[in-house]
Amino acid sequence: MPFNYGPFPFTNAGINSIDEVGGVYGLAKAADLTSFRILYVGKSGNLRTRLREHFNNPPVAGVTHFFAEALGTEAARTQREYALIQEFKPIGNTLLK
Repeated sequence: MPFNYGPFPFTNAGINSIDEVGGVYGLAKAADLTSFRILYVGKSGNLRTRLREHFNNPPVAGVTHFFAEALGTEAARTQREYALIQEFKPIGNTLLK
């Protein structure tokens, strides 16, 4: 199942629009005007902080947008992150293996 929220621009303003809550996120590149390629999937206890870290030091090149979902527990984040990686097979996650 795709992400519930997004796309958001991968900019300071886009990142600042995200609450400081735990969740999962996907870093993406616009494929065309209506579709995106997920390049990296991650999880964090604080989405805004983690996205800011990636903004300053991206794990993959070419990120233009991001998607995010708030999830309250570490177990829920881990399970959803795994499902999203299986669904999208993002290049940024396979490069880290």
